[in-house]
Amino acid sequence: MDKISDEDKMRIQTLRELGYGYRRIIGKFPDKNWKLSSVKLICKRTDVRGSATKRKTGSGRPKTARTADNVERVAELICSQEDNPGTSKSTRQIARDLQVSEKSVRRIANEDLSLSAFRLVPAQVICDATKEKRLVRCRRLLRRLTVTASKKVFFTDEKVFYMNPPINNQNNRVWSQGKKSEVAASRLLVERAKFAPHVMVSAGVCFQGKGRLHFVEEKAKVSANYYINNLLPKLVEDCHDLLGNDFVFQQDGAPAHGAKVTQDWLKEHCPDFIDKDSWPPNSPDLNPLDYYVWGAMLEEFGKLNPKPQNISQLKVALQTIWDNLPDETVQKSVLSFRQRLSACVTAEGGHFEHSIN
Repeated sequence: MDKISDEDKMRIQTLRELGYGYRRIIGKFPDKNWKLSSVKLICKRTDVRGSATKRKTGSGRPKTARTADNVERVAELICSQEDNPGTSKSTRQIARDLQVSEKSVRRIANEDLSLSAFRLVPAQVICDATKEKRLVRCRRLLRRLTVTASKKVFFTDEKVFYMNPPINNQNNRVWSQGKKSEVAASRLLVERAKFAPHVMVSAGVCFQGKGRLHFVEEKAKVSANYYINNLLPKLVEDCHDLLGNDFVFQQDGAPAHGAKVTQDWLKEHCPDFIDKDSWPPNSPDLNPLDYYVWGAMLEEFGKLNPKPQNISQLKVALQTIWDNLPDETVQKSVLSFRQRLSACVTAEGGHFEHSIN
């Protein structure tokens, strides 16, 4: 017999309050196959407490894992010690130390300590000298690029997309009965070539929308000469299409971008641009393509089924994903640029990604 549901307990309570006996109650619901002992217990609970579902305070199995001592120990171990990051232990390590289940540790953290778990945020290493440059240059950009002016910035970047990108093992699981060794290899293994086929793309976005997706020639090295001969003219065309003759061209500090020939080309062909000494170094957290667009494309790429089988199919897939990226969310990511500049200043040039909602 299945466990009697709360709904059925309420039915039994109603009949009991009407004066029904145990066997008469069972007879009213012959299809339920209730045991006499179970109905007796529910009826007695109704008679004594006035409720068939509410338990008496303090009743139930006593706590064996979530004791005061264990709560105190979890509080000590689960968070890093003050001014000493990295000293915390994982829930698995704590469970092993306290000889309780990992589920109990998580319940202590959530229910007893009111803690929440957050994913780690990947970030580049930033030395003190780089922090100072980021701080100074973010302040300058905030003064230079007002809310109105920031809507005229055309943000650009290059990105490599692999035909079979690395998977996140934490988010990709295979459920099966038996042992791991008994699971078919075709279900469990994900093959990835050591030098996976890939393409590099170049693109730009602004408040007015997306430019075109430009594919770098296979095996081409993006040197300064390749950049100014094959990519920059197309990117500047996109600027004119979206923003007319009033735009600010942005690029990061890659060698091809900072080369003198590239800077001279931009001076000649752009009404305004952010030169190599004005853009903060090591700052993918300030470029909408890095902090939103490329990630959004990778997420959509991961949903493709079937996956591209060759470079031509990969290019078609990426172009389709690019075309379908909502302009509204791209626009929203561009509008957050100044907020991120301010956050970087507040962090004195250090990391701020963890504080952005």
